[in-house]
Amino acid sequence: MESGALYYKKQMKKILIASGVAVLAVAMIAGAQGYAFSTNLTVGSTGADVVALQTWLMSSGYNIASIANGAAAKGYFGSQTVAAVKAYQTANGVPSTGFVGPLTRGKLNGSAVVANTVSTGCPAGYTCTLATGNTLPDNGVVIPGAPAGITTLGVEGILTVTQGPVSNTVVNVGQTMVPILSIRAQAQNSDLAIQRITLNLGTDTKIYNKIYRTLYVTDGVTVLATVPLNSTTVVQSGANYLVTITGFNAIVAKNSYKDFVVKADLQTSIDTAVRNAGPYAVSVYSQGVRAIDGAGISQYAGDSAITQSITINASLTDNAIANISTNSASPQTASVPVTDTTNGQILQLPVLVFDVGSQNDSLHLRQVQVAISGSGTGTTTAAYLYQGATQISSAAVSAGVATFSNIVNGTAGASIPVNTTVTYTIKVDVTGVTSSSVTVTPSLVVANTTVLASDDSTVTTKNGSAPGFTTTVLGKGPAFSLASAPVATVTGTNQSGATNSTSTVTATFNVNVQAIGSNVYFSSQASTTNKMFIFKVFNGAGSDVTSTLSNASSGFIIPSAGVVTVGQPTSSFYVPQQNSAQIANVTYQFDGKDTSGNRLSAGPYSIEIQHVNWSSTGAAVSTSTTSFDGLSAWRTNGINP
Repeated sequence: MESGALYYKKQMKKILIASGVAVLAVAMIAGAQGYAFSTNLTVGSTGADVVALQTWLMSSGYNIASIANGAAAKGYFGSQTVAAVKAYQTANGVPSTGFVGPLTRGKLNGSAVVANTVSTGCPAGYTCTLATGNTLPDNGVVIPGAPAGITTLGVEGILTVTQGPVSNTVVNVGQTMVPILSIRAQAQNSDLAIQRITLNLGTDTKIYNKIYRTLYVTDGVTVLATVPLNSTTVVQSGANYLVTITGFNAIVAKNSYKDFVVKADLQTSIDTAVRNAGPYAVSVYSQGVRAIDGAGISQYAGDSAITQSITINASLTDNAIANISTNSASPQTASVPVTDTTNGQILQLPVLVFDVGSQNDSLHLRQVQVAISGSGTGTTTAAYLYQGATQISSAAVSAGVATFSNIVNGTAGASIPVNTTVTYTIKVDVTGVTSSSVTVTPSLVVANTTVLASDDSTVTTKNGSAPGFTTTVLGKGPAFSLASAPVATVTGTNQSGATNSTSTVTATFNVNVQAIGSNVYFSSQASTTNKMFIFKVFNGAGSDVTSTLSNASSGFIIPSAGVVTVGQPTSSFYVPQQNSAQIANVTYQFDGKDTSGNRLSAGPYSIEIQHVNWSSTGAAVSTSTTSFDGLSAWRTNGINP
């Protein structure tokens, strides 16, 4: 009669051999099960784990009668196995459920010294490690392991592969790392390690020897594996040409998915006839995606339905596009004083900020032309092209045009990397503004602006425009600016009905004024002929409704500093030459009813300072600064009475 340990040792060897596992030697200790249980077992379970469990239970005195009497073969977890498990659980302080879960497996695995494992003869695709706890010289069973990163050890998984999202249907000659196919791998029951993707390149050799030169498997950003396309890496299977990308181990967590994006480098030169023979499709080969699950088992999925057809366009340089626009930071309509009052000049005044965006290829500015119109007393003499703080070029302004020509390759700031936008600034010198003012209105002349592609060919597609706003340079007079954004508020009740509204709308502005070249005089807001501030009110449709408002009134607080009131009419004042002051709480009010008594209902309403009246002599005749008219910065938020 064989001892239980010897019997079990023989049975374990048979199990492992039957499971395809290389057996080097089995070190056993009498009474120990010598098997690592890693999966839950219950009624209906089958396989090697069940055989090992039943073998150990019987050798340890937990009888399974039908197996002992030869009536049933090992490997099926039935009612008698449940009874034996319950008996074992009761004897070992585990809840007697008959279910082999984590508690029972822990007891089974902990009740024995598990045989050491060695890496000699480890099957391909498995990780074999030396277990601890046994120092016997007769060590070793090679036990299959899961790949690095798997957390669901011992658990079989299911791999499902579908098409992932990728928008590319057209690529350009010479492009690199361009997405051509997306594969979505989903893991069920177990973590999965994706380790191989086989692609079907179709039946035409052109796709790998004339179209694509390198393929990448990425997780969308990081490159996981790379394969060059040539006669060595591409193999023919029937009429199809296949390439297998391996050498990576990408974990897809249990019950989740991950998108794998196949990207490609295109040949730098592709014949027109080859391009026109497309589109060219790349698809997943049948069962072409392989993963390893937590039990160390290979899972396969994928088919030709996961495919993407790509049209090959001309080269990047042939498709280069320059997108031109005015940048939001471009100076708005405003008045600025000269900085040199003796000579009446301001140098390198920013007047235009514009963007150049590159599409499909890297670009270079070879020539930039700007039209600079103006009127008044003074001259715009020179212009400068900047990228950030870097001056790229300068040019004289002749007949209202500045041309920055022959900007050579390599000039700092003149290059625009592919698919990026670079911001440029035009600055000008304005001289001779010793009295009155001069206006400067710039605009990029797109037709006469030359942009080169990376091969120095001229980019023919230039989209957009870049007009600027008008800047008034003052040699004499007031320069106005806002100290803060204007605000509109409502007080009172906005009741329903035609005539029930008793609300009041109040707009508030805080205005800075600087006197350039002379004193600047302002009349009382109560004046009937020379009110300092003139306002407009717009309804929700943008129409001027100022004349229809009821009980409209306006006012301001005379500044406490920087102005002179002595000798001036009531509520009038002046800002001395070269001084500045802030006129706070400039207000405009009107009722929530119109002049006919009807509630204002066409809102929201916004209020704007249209212009400011002033004088440089103190006489009653005023000069109007109207540069604010139509500017959103000088208009309040919209509000309903």
